Amino acid sequence: MALEHRLLVFPFRRCAGGIEYLFERRRPTVEFDWTPLPTEVGPTESLLSAALRLMRGELRAPQPQRWVELNVCDHQSVGDLDLIDWGVGYGVPPMWDPRGAAGRALDFVWRPLTGALELLERDGERRALFRLHVEAAS
Repeated sequence: MALEHRLLVFPFRRCAGGIEYLFERRRPTVEFDWTPLPTEVGPTESLLSAALRLMRGELRAPQPQRWVELNVCDHQSVGDLDLIDWGVGYGVPPMWDPRGAAGRALDFVWRPLTGALELLERDGERRALFRLHVEAAS
């Protein structure tokens, strides 16, 4: 069995209406629904460095205004692959727009907690998002 660690980055921002969370829908849309932003975690890489590589490198986001390690992992088996998902929150300014990063996703959407929970299909992602919301709201 192969073991793969993946990071799910939950970008979030504070707006007048409260906290909003960013999700992407990747190509092809038939196979992918809305998800937090996934990236691989290399064997010598920390969660922070993987998140910075994704957010600062690929999506041209500023340094995180707030960093939240969720200390939650979700394990799933897919054939011969054991996939371990780790979640982190990455606070961004209200005006930051990820659409400048061409090619990564078909679309991005910001949602408040209730709308965000409805977008996610996996229980582990919902648990991570709820934990982030508790942390981000404090």
